[in-house]
Amino acid sequence: MCSPIFLNNNNGRTQNNLAHLNSHLWYFWGSMDLLAILLYCVNSVRQHRIPFISDAKAFSDSLHYYAGDGFSILVMLFFVLDLLLCTSACLFFKRKIGAVKLALAQELFRLISFRCSVSLFPLLVSMFDFSNIWLNVGLFVTSESLKIYSLVFWMIKREKPLS
Repeated sequence: MCSPIFLNNNNGRTQNNLAHLNSHLWYFWGSMDLLAILLYCVNSVRQHRIPFISDAKAFSDSLHYYAGDGFSILVMLFFVLDLLLCTSACLFFKRKIGAVKLALAQELFRLISFRCSVSLFPLLVSMFDFSNIWLNVGLFVTSESLKIYSLVFWMIKREKPLS
């Protein structure tokens, strides 16, 4: 008979299952951040722009044009989110505790910018050329719920820090 993943049967199996789950969790979220960076770069090149450099230039232009509005602050936050994806992907692959904290801090920016943490969702929607507001909202809510739940679950269940 199979036992649930976290049932303690006094032989250390629970810790092994949890460590196995944690390992997959680190690599999954690191891969999603890496995929987001890759998609960002591909879309920039497809639009005949240089990734990050064109956005930095557009940001500085909008900063001068919209100097009095909160728009420039919002554009800066989105640009910072793109740069932080590189950092969080690296931290997830190195399995550093800072990755979880950074990812949870990024959630505010993701909620404001409506960017899915599961980068496969927008990719699949664009591949199948099926766009529906309710589908996009559902996938976004699912994506962010999965990320927040998995990271908070990991923080609660971990017994010792990895770094």
